[in-house]
Amino acid sequence: MKFITYVVDSCEIEEEWFHKTHCDVRGLEIMLPKARFYAVMIYGIPLKEAIILKEEALARGMDCSLSRDVASLKAKFTNALIFGNERQFSSLIEKMKLQPFKCSEIAMDMYEALQNHKKEEYEIEFPQEKMKIPPVRIMGILNITPDSFYDGMKYYDLEKAVERAKNMAENGADIIDVGGESTRPFAQEVSEEEEIKRILPVIEEISELRIPISVDTYKPEVAEKAIEAGAQMINDVSGLRNPRMLEVAKEYDVPVVIMHMRGKPKNMQRNPKYSDLFREIYGYLKVKGDYAAEILGKNKVLIDPGIGFGKTARNNYEIMKYIHIFRSAGYPILLGTSRKSFIGKVLDKPPEKRLFGTIATITSAVLCGVSVLRVHDVSEVKDAVRVAECILKPTKSPE
Repeated sequence: MKFITYVVDSCEIEEEWFHKTHCDVRGLEIMLPKARFYAVMIYGIPLKEAIILKEEALARGMDCSLSRDVASLKAKFTNALIFGNERQFSSLIEKMKLQPFKCSEIAMDMYEALQNHKKEEYEIEFPQEKMKIPPVRIMGILNITPDSFYDGMKYYDLEKAVERAKNMAENGADIIDVGGESTRPFAQEVSEEEEIKRILPVIEEISELRIPISVDTYKPEVAEKAIEAGAQMINDVSGLRNPRMLEVAKEYDVPVVIMHMRGKPKNMQRNPKYSDLFREIYGYLKVKGDYAAEILGKNKVLIDPGIGFGKTARNNYEIMKYIHIFRSAGYPILLGTSRKSFIGKVLDKPPEKRLFGTIATITSAVLCGVSVLRVHDVSEVKDAVRVAECILKPTKSPE
């Protein structure tokens, strides 16, 4: 990727509507690409390439929004919003490949973003199995901490933690995410030794459940010990800031979740501000994801925009509305909204009364293409996901 490029929005008329007109098969092939509309954002295009892009877009009946300073030749760089149908984009991409300067790079970025956005099937490669998506997968939260915002101290005892894991597995969890350090806003760090002490006995006990166990940590040494005890995935809230984490994932052949977070839990909510929310978050996850995929393989990378991690409540709702943007990166999207404060600020309710608000975010996420949901309430979320999947794809519903 040479530019930050993603699909802002799309509208796709499904094939079944054409069948209602009893149109010719050849006519359908011609019309379908015209019935799929896309808006694509590209950041940081040099002036010469921007002028060419605008001209080529207009020549195909599309349009392209650029900085006003492009017309006066004052802009050195500009962002671009291009919109048109699939057929027009295909023609534009082919022509841009032939143009000088960095036009071919722009063309390839547009092509990649569009292809990724249309992708509906993924595969996560664990050491001992492959997990296909769809269906949407449920990651159950198991916090072995005294201070987590919702379930602190609930499962701090080994017996209770194991019982909780078994209950989540029985209720349909596809992955269990075990964490030994709270990452709630303003939480204080714990030592590696303490984190390992908390999680290892639990992971060793629940590894017999025969569903993948994820370790929720940003410390490579903790991840390594957890994997040796039975964990098969690393969920890194720091987004692989420590390069050693990728080395651990490579050594043990496990997938990673790369999350975006501003700062650290203890300071991430101190006046978080973004000049361009999606440019920063998407750009970070795309670069980190591609780098990790080169080392681990594409099927071993998931991305998480980090709801509540260095974001305001409004930022979180903006991310929820446009979560489909992250599909352009080409990796399964993991999302954690369960009972978080951005829901509480709207409902004016404490964490224990935010289940229905959480379900609203879950339904929205499924309809927007999220692949994995990290939740406290496995059974309730499983029901919501099943219904949402039937809304998204009515063919999945019973007759």
